[in-house]
Amino acid sequence: MPVRAISLDAESILSNLLIAVRDIHFASSVIVAGIVFFDWLIVAPVFGADLRLPATFSAFTETSQRILWLSLGVSIVSALAWLCLLSSRIAGKPFEQVIADGTIWIVLSRTQFGIAWAARILVAALLAICLPSLQKLKALPADWRGFLSALLAGFYLGLMAFAGHGEEGLGFERNVHLAADFLHLVAVGLWLGGLLPLAILLTYLRRCGEEPWLSAACNAGSRFSTLGILAVSILLISGTINASFLVGGIQSLVDTRYGRLLLLKLALFAVMVSAAAINRQYLLPRLCKADATDRSDPTAQRLVRSTLVELTLGLAIILIVGVLGITAPAVDMASHAH
Repeated sequence: MPVRAISLDAESILSNLLIAVRDIHFASSVIVAGIVFFDWLIVAPVFGADLRLPATFSAFTETSQRILWLSLGVSIVSALAWLCLLSSRIAGKPFEQVIADGTIWIVLSRTQFGIAWAARILVAALLAICLPSLQKLKALPADWRGFLSALLAGFYLGLMAFAGHGEEGLGFERNVHLAADFLHLVAVGLWLGGLLPLAILLTYLRRCGEEPWLSAACNAGSRFSTLGILAVSILLISGTINASFLVGGIQSLVDTRYGRLLLLKLALFAVMVSAAAINRQYLLPRLCKADATDRSDPTAQRLVRSTLVELTLGLAIILIVGVLGITAPAVDMASHAH
């Protein structure tokens, strides 16, 4: 497909729009996967073990489901916007023209990105259909309903790997890079995506104040903390693999824009891990030892605030990821320099 030149101003505007749409799409997709993962791995075992929390369960479920469906809607709309903007950038045509003249369908059907995006939109449709259907399918055990929902959500999030730099490689290296990207994205959903429902759950447990609220809060916090350790381990391993393909050397971290953005991302990640460590080593043990009848104890609220700090740091990382996705990898810039 021939590529037309567009003005620098138009290209700058298009790039900024693409970054914003990527960020919105990534954040909303992470929230969708995070809520589904959280329901399966945290909510089901916590509330399944103790049925004396009906008010908390009802309030949490109503709020989390609203956020889930809103996020899924935003994710689908932003996915379509991303496709349109990328088609405009590839063809060098105005945004509205790529829709009118069919360019978007060419990108969707004849490029690897487009085929992957079509698969993601299909999975999103399956999510919208299957999530409520699985909840009503009482003949299927709850664990299996949760697993199937998480599988769909994981694929929806993980397939975004085909929109990153890993898709640009060839052969075995491309497959390894894509696999690492896929696992990286799923781990982000497990940890970052679960922070919002965790904060909501802890808030409702404390607010409703039903008799076993403290034990349930401790149980949920402990389970999520263990899940977070697994997710961070996957992030470190997959991130190291990705960096080996994209950075090319220590010097490139300083000499290239991509490297400097990656360093900023790593710094925020380190702060995020530190906040999680404070939650696990200090706030969570204090919460588990607190008096359930003492509603004035601030530990639960502090844990919620610390969780929201983690979430804010994670969203800041997503903003950086949006820029990294359209920035030439450090290894490419280093090779051009030499």
